[in-house]
Amino acid sequence: MAKSSNTYSKQDSFALQAKKLGYRSRAALKLKEISDKDRLLKRGSRVLDLGCSPGGWSQLCSEIVGKEGLVVGIDLKKVEPIKGVTLIQEDIVNFSKDLLLEYGIKTNKFDLVLSDMAPNISGIKERDEAQMMELIEIIKSVSGEFLSNKGSLLVKVFHGEPHEKLMNYVKSNFQQVRIRKPSASRPNSSELYVLAIGKNYE
Repeated sequence: MAKSSNTYSKQDSFALQAKKLGYRSRAALKLKEISDKDRLLKRGSRVLDLGCSPGGWSQLCSEIVGKEGLVVGIDLKKVEPIKGVTLIQEDIVNFSKDLLLEYGIKTNKFDLVLSDMAPNISGIKERDEAQMMELIEIIKSVSGEFLSNKGSLLVKVFHGEPHEKLMNYVKSNFQQVRIRKPSASRPNSSELYVLAIGKNYE
């Protein structure tokens, strides 16, 4: 029982820390840890945040890339405005060059594509994995078209077939692949983050 209490206490501390820092979600601390470790976010970078609601990742990105950079967040849900972030309320399957132009974004290449998305977990393994596989296909399509040469991709995934499928893709298309499990992730969660660095272009 004590172990469980300690686990919840630790997780509460991350939530409190995120709130203290002004982030909309504890997930921002996950990205910060990964970015600090792998020097992922840099001033002037162009970042695309897929499924950005409630905006914690986009917030952090905007802070780091600064005015010289660009942060675009897209989500089907309405996200409250974030300073320095262009927010697009749209299904990610409809992400396109024309959509970017509609929002005044003239570039269609990003240095970093992020995805902290996950399907609504039903508890039915086959269904959950199928939905995650669909998400991965969309992420692959978007990163394939909009990620710049030598750009990086960071994707949340869960253990199982979706993880294996994503790993096959990144190993074939990127120079380096790393697996990250941030401290702010719940210890009992099967989530992990696949970081692919250096997109290969023929």
